Amino acid sequence: MKLLLAFATAALLAGCSTAQSATDTPVTMADIKELIGKPEAQSIDSCKVLPVGKKACGGPEGYVVYSRETVTDERALLDAIHLYNEKAKEDAKTGYSTCEHIPEPEPELKDGVCWIP
Repeated sequence: MKLLLAFATAALLAGCSTAQSATDTPVTMADIKELIGKPEAQSIDSCKVLPVGKKACGGPEGYVVYSRETVTDERALLDAIHLYNEKAKEDAKTGYSTCEHIPEPEPELKDGVCWIP
């Protein structure tokens, strides 16, 4: 009986720690925008565009622009977008979309800030 109780307690504690892990917390667009910050740049070459989200018919929901000059941890940003896109891909399986194709925009530099039209 003690062995069964110990096993049940261990399983419960393992479940709690897994449920609270950072990988289980969904990444939001606000998280991505926080990682991007204000995309300031000296050169257009520093401005990068990445697709975000997933439409039910395929293709991204939209795009974000960031500056390689101001993002302090580009790997963290790319990982966050990957997690966001994976969740969006799962959500798109049961959703609807306009099926409108959104071409990848070219980044622009205006007054030292990267942006996309």
